Amino acid sequence: MLKIYVIFVSPKYQGNIGALARVMKNFDIENLIIVNPQVPIDEEAYRYAMHADDILKNAKIVNSLDDAIKNMNLVIGTSGISTLSEKHFLRIPKSPQEIGKFISEFEGNVAIVFGREDIGLLNDELEKMDLFLHIETSEKYPVMNITHAAAIIFYEIFKNRGISQEKKLAEREDLDRLYQTIVKIVDSTLYPNHKKKNSYRMIKRLLGRSGITKWEYHILMGILKEILNQCQKMPPPSQGKLP
Repeated sequence: MLKIYVIFVSPKYQGNIGALARVMKNFDIENLIIVNPQVPIDEEAYRYAMHADDILKNAKIVNSLDDAIKNMNLVIGTSGISTLSEKHFLRIPKSPQEIGKFISEFEGNVAIVFGREDIGLLNDELEKMDLFLHIETSEKYPVMNITHAAAIIFYEIFKNRGISQEKKLAEREDLDRLYQTIVKIVDSTLYPNHKKKNSYRMIKRLLGRSGITKWEYHILMGILKEILNQCQKMPPPSQGKLP
């Protein structure tokens, strides 16, 4: 079963918290996680939520984004900044339509992450995202209110409901194990140290946005373990120039 979680990072306005809950209710999304809210969630938030007061009552409050995403299979960050350059892979986005179709194929916990109203997600938070979602808007006024953006995103997810969900997503721990195994393999080679940081970031992003299933994880892990085993049997690579 596909389960959608909405994560709101450090909201500053009760009205946005309540209005977000209301939009969630419109599209049958029930699970709200609020990270380190900057305001109390009281009368004003409930006034904006209208008939979505149950979503606010059941909202989970956590101290960090790590706490919010620890049980998620896929984490999708929303961003007002877009790039199509492969060199800026942290911000390569998918449209709401693409996201709606993509996640409809899977089973598991999927998080949609909204950043702060003023500055969005910080760089270290961007690193934690598997995918990015961007809504194309007019260049004359490109910035959208969070609840307007949420309505578009939730609609695309909602309209793809009912599509058969046969593929069970790998757990985050599985993806971490894949990543760490790849790192060990690369570290056992002569791959240049100065290229490793960006290469590892790209690999992590690639693993996240691929939507790897449990079955695919076990196949890949078996192959990578055998490669690592063979690498570890070989003598350490020379750090000098190749002949």
